[in-house]
Amino acid sequence: MEALRGRGRSLAYSTIKTILNNLAEKGYLSKIPAGRANSFRPIQSKEAFAQNVVSDVIHGLYRGYRNPLLAHLADELAADPTAIEEFERLLRERKNRGIHA
Repeated sequence: MEALRGRGRSLAYSTIKTILNNLAEKGYLSKIPAGRANSFRPIQSKEAFAQNVVSDVIHGLYRGYRNPLLAHLADELAADPTAIEEFERLLRERKNRGIHA
């Protein structure tokens, strides 16, 4: 609650408790008893969570809409030479590691 107040958010204790418990039940947080209260910790880093979310979305699109997805990525990359270089670097890395999935 302190962290949320510091960001200018005002939520009821019961709202925060419900959200944290729901996130723990879904496997996003670990719930650690701390006396009469509970402490919550993330199961994975912010970066790992973001990677998993993107992977889930892209995997679904790739399976059902492969060509439109690839065409869209090509259009987006074509507008940004730095992005093209980064994408080519990532492709080279994966080819060198033998990952073709």
